[in-house]
Amino acid sequence: MEYLYKVAWCPICSQGWVEIVKNVKTKELFLMCEECLSEWEHPNNVTVKSVISEINDNQVTTPTHEEIRSADWERYIINR
Repeated sequence: MEYLYKVAWCPICSQGWVEIVKNVKTKELFLMCEECLSEWEHPNNVTVKSVISEINDNQVTTPTHEEIRSADWERYIINR
């Protein structure tokens, strides 16, 4: 369960997993590196050029599987 919603290895720091997370305030899903905290808007955009923030103060929580399924992001989760 440690990396339940990982979608990529971070292209910014090369030290952590990029995971699907949920903003506590807005309830919106986005992606964040668990190591350097860089953020992306969509699983298709996890590249150095498309990072939306490298320094953030967003409070995040783990989304439910249903929330991820509703966003149609389930197919991006790495299962191996």
